[in-house]
Amino acid sequence: MLDQNNGYEFAGEGAKRRRQRLEAKARQNKSEPSEQQRKATSKRAPKFRDVSGSEARKRIRLLALRSFTFQDVSDAIKREGYRVSGIAISGVRSDMRAAIKLLIDEGLLDEQRLKQYRRKHSR
Repeated sequence: MLDQNNGYEFAGEGAKRRRQRLEAKARQNKSEPSEQQRKATSKRAPKFRDVSGSEARKRIRLLALRSFTFQDVSDAIKREGYRVSGIAISGVRSDMRAAIKLLIDEGLLDEQRLKQYRRKHSR
């Protein structure tokens, strides 16, 4: 027998069994994960830090000053547990690189000293 939506959810052979399966599935979804599942998840998932946007930008700027590539900055941010998208990292990093280039062009920043700084802090 069909219901008004032309589905077999409530009528016909096996209706009771289908209803029981749906109820069991709903109970499974609502239940808490087991202790073993929690441990496995916590080992894989990084611990995220709750920080303000200005603190995250400050850290990205510092890492951009110390390293050359987007990948270096992105990896370091993820290791430290910041929740920052790649687009945000790219935007802040490109602004910082533009500021560094401007300072070098104006003679306010010594390029050799910057290279020494990067070598010292890249370890």
